Amino acid sequence: MTATVTLLSDFIDGTSMALMEETDVADLNAYMTASQGRLWADVQDKRRSRGMTSKRCGPGTLYFCRTEEGAKALEGYLAADTGSEQEEHWLQQMKGAGVEIAPHVGHPNERRSLLEDASSRRTPPKGFRS
Repeated sequence: MTATVTLLSDFIDGTSMALMEETDVADLNAYMTASQGRLWADVQDKRRSRGMTSKRCGPGTLYFCRTEEGAKALEGYLAADTGSEQEEHWLQQMKGAGVEIAPHVGHPNERRSLLEDASSRRTPPKGFRS
């Protein structure tokens, strides 16, 4: 079985880049363990060869598609305008097709950004008195 993994990144120069590769691993966790950093290195190499920045605005996003249905939904999602009804439609299609989605951290600043964002979304526990 062949799956696809896509890394989507937004860069500080206002551009975005999605790079995809095929893999024979069973899931996103196995891919991240077996191919740690390879796709991100390819993105950086391509951008540098074009004279573009490789500094991202924050963490990227990895998409793991096991099926053709998932890959088509991801393609529609990437083509849709940010915040549009089409984007939401394709996101729901991806979820229905079992596309695995995870943040991708390529630099320590991105890790900090991801952790700070996660901590700002936490709600204090209920039922405890201070």
